[in-house]
Amino acid sequence: MTVDTSVMHSVASKAKDAAAEFGSERALSGADGGCFGSDVVASAFASSARAQDAMVRSLGDDADTLSQFVQDAASEMEQADAGLAARLR
Repeated sequence: MTVDTSVMHSVASKAKDAAAEFGSERALSGADGGCFGSDVVASAFASSARAQDAMVRSLGDDADTLSQFVQDAASEMEQADAGLAARLR
């Protein structure tokens, strides 16, 4: 099996970028729901917007977790490889 840590670092970086994009997403729940003309519709919109905001936050958290996991895995592999190389010397 060949493991390319440069690819792993690239994946971690892209996941971190995705997390930043999710983090910069404007909260939909901050939008004015009064434009619907109906309290029932405005309430439904507000509930939906809060759920959407929670999903975006969750995706950002997941992307952060993935980035850290891949970064940690790459670092562990590099350390293990360096340890094996030192033993062979």
